[in-house]
Order: sequence, then structure tokens, then C-alpha cells
Amino acid sequence: MLNKKYRLPVSQFPVVYKNGKKIRGKYGMLVALKIKNTPTPQFGFVVSKKIGGAVQRHRFTRILRVAVTESIKELSLDNCGYIFQYVAFESCDSKDALKEEVKTQLKGFAND
Repeated sequence: MLNKKYRLPVSQFPVVYKNGKKIRGKYGMLVALKIKNTPTPQFGFVVSKKIGGAVQRHRFTRILRVAVTESIKELSLDNCGYIFQYVAFESCDSKDALKEEVKTQLKGFAND
């Protein structure tokens, strides 16, 4: 489970998607928006129906949450000032492969 302080409020989803910087990967697209008043990074997940039925989508979301949680710790993203939205459009059953992609996408924002 993603800690509550890292969850993006639903009202912010359209704002992030419209105004954020987008980085596309194999499994999904990371959208990031710099916000001055945000001490911790916040993440929201959108999983497309192209991935499969509800079971497959929820499984992918669980894997994605774990990958993001581990990446936050490894990249020291606390106090980065960004809010993120991950839009998934292709399934991935490997946590390691998904984690590497998310980590690569996040590295661009870790040192800004």
C-alpha cells in the first residue's frame, strides 16, 4: 500500500496531465508537475483497460505501487516538490522490469 502522504488527490489528476512534463516508456507514461508547496512527492495511477480485466489491472497497480515505493527510497525523492501521475497502457508481470522503467523515468526529476 502506498503511504497516504504519497497519494495524489483525485482533483489533481487533470491538472497534472494537462500541465505536466510527460516521459513515455514501454509500459506507461510518467507525467510530472513541479509544485512549490508539496514537500513530499505524490503519485497517482491510471491503468488502461487495454491491460485487461479488473483482476489484471489491480494486479498491475499493486506491482506499480511497490515499484514506486521502492524507487522513492532508492532515489531519495522526499522534498523534490513534484507530483506524478503514471498512465499505464501495457501489461507487465515482472516487478523488476517495471521498477527499472519507473526508476529511469523518475531519475530525470530527482535532482531538479
